Amino acid sequence: MAGRHSALASVRGAVSPVNGSAAMGGARFVRWVLLWGIIALAAAFTERSWADDWPLGRGNPQGTGATEDALPENLELLWQVDVGGLGFDAGPIVAEGVIYAADAEGRILAVNLSDGTIRWQLKLDTGFVASPGYRDGMLFLGDYDGNFRALQASDGEQKWVYAAGMEIDASPNFYQDSVLFTSQSGALYCVQIASGELKWKYETNDQLQCSPTLAGSHTFLGGCDAHLHVVDVRSGTAAEPPIPIDAPTGSTPAIVGQDVFVPTYAGEIFRFSLGKREPVWRFRNPELAEEFKNSAAVAHGILVAASRHKRVFALNTSDGSVRWVHVLRKRSDASPVIAGHSVIIAAADGRIIRLDLESGQQIWMTELKGSFLGSPAIAGDRLVLTSDRGTIYCLGPRP
Repeated sequence: MAGRHSALASVRGAVSPVNGSAAMGGARFVRWVLLWGIIALAAAFTERSWADDWPLGRGNPQGTGATEDALPENLELLWQVDVGGLGFDAGPIVAEGVIYAADAEGRILAVNLSDGTIRWQLKLDTGFVASPGYRDGMLFLGDYDGNFRALQASDGEQKWVYAAGMEIDASPNFYQDSVLFTSQSGALYCVQIASGELKWKYETNDQLQCSPTLAGSHTFLGGCDAHLHVVDVRSGTAAEPPIPIDAPTGSTPAIVGQDVFVPTYAGEIFRFSLGKREPVWRFRNPELAEEFKNSAAVAHGILVAASRHKRVFALNTSDGSVRWVHVLRKRSDASPVIAGHSVIIAAADGRIIRLDLESGQQIWMTELKGSFLGSPAIAGDRLVLTSDRGTIYCLGPRP
């Protein structure tokens, strides 16, 4: 595989460490220290408590696209469910042994992880481009007509619907008794889980296409208005003025400890950290990526990104330097995910590729029919994917 694992000398990106020319005032600095202290504690706790399932589009509330679950050395196709139609634009989620997926024809399915039997399915007069979210026996998802629904996960019975008015492009998130979701209206909505009543709405100046990343009582949004928004979810107000990122983004930010990582449509990746509105570093290399339309995965001090230049690459989170680069046969539209110390890439040519997280060396590959647009899901020793041909795949160890 050496021919597909590029030398780093020709692809090292321009990493700009930013020292922050203007020191923040004492009061603002204290607020940011307290904010990030809460985030660090909440992130550490939540990563542990969500380790076994994949109940959100990016796996956990921090949007890291990572789990400590290590997949078996060799994965085989255990089963597949073919529903046809327009296929899946979004990835599946997994909760309590059940896979939930929604397709572009308005079909919602609940499938047993163990054997692929369909528990229930529902057909609505709409379509879905976003992954669902699961919480306490309830399924939540938004459609491209702007309706956000709460369904009973056991049978698909609708409990309520909230009309946001414009397309919903991302998986929701949860805070206490509320569900959070974004829409192309540019708003973040906070709705009561039990009743579907609006608690508050936070508005930006352009579309929101990312999931709201959550840590503690604050959520982080990368907006098409070229800003990172930090919102106090207790009140729906800005915790700080929006932070410039110089280009629009539709990527879900990832939070690890005291750091936030945000890719943009300009092909840059930012790292923001404790007490600083200026980025710790910003990475850009047009040879690797001119834009990011998916989200990064982050774990073990390594950030993994997939670009439309048929490149998968890893950055050291400490300084933004390139750790490795892997060249694909065709690009990967799906966001990468991390399982233990390996990376899973679902490519546009149907290849599912497993790379070593530390070195980028290919350690396994299989090829399935269709292309993959949504993020894979990992639950225990199973890997679950949805294709644009309307197929749900489950891979795992040989029975």
